[in-house]
Amino acid sequence: MLSVIIPTLNSARELQVLLPVLVPAAVDGLVREVIAADGGSTDATGVICEDAGVEWVEGGLDVAARKARGDMLLVLPTTLRLRRGWDDVLRTHLEGRGGSALIAEGPPSFVERFSGVKLAGVLIGAEAMQRTGATNLTDLRRRLGRAKRLS
Repeated sequence: MLSVIIPTLNSARELQVLLPVLVPAAVDGLVREVIAADGGSTDATGVICEDAGVEWVEGGLDVAARKARGDMLLVLPTTLRLRRGWDDVLRTHLEGRGGSALIAEGPPSFVERFSGVKLAGVLIGAEAMQRTGATNLTDLRRRLGRAKRLS
């Protein structure tokens, strides 16, 4: 099963858009839990997480990854807008024993084909995440290097 980790910092507005997109995947059993790795929010981020049933932990990705119960982790930036069918693409990837991957908003632009995707979530095994020692999404993306792109 999959644990979703969302790094947050005063992300109330963005969470109101991202969290509802995760509900169908949770209902279908793909997403086991959602954890917000909060960096010190002073807005309504905590209230929104509580109302949505999202576990809220203070600290970086490493703290949230230790709390996660899933074998695979999906780390999503709050500003990522997942496309319809993202969960089917992800399920197919996981069923095919696919490894780490990037979950992007859509097909790569011309520039992204050469420079790499700018905004993406990261799918990574829980044990592999622990080995990276990454504490934030930027660090995780850098340590992951090139990975298959799903969108």
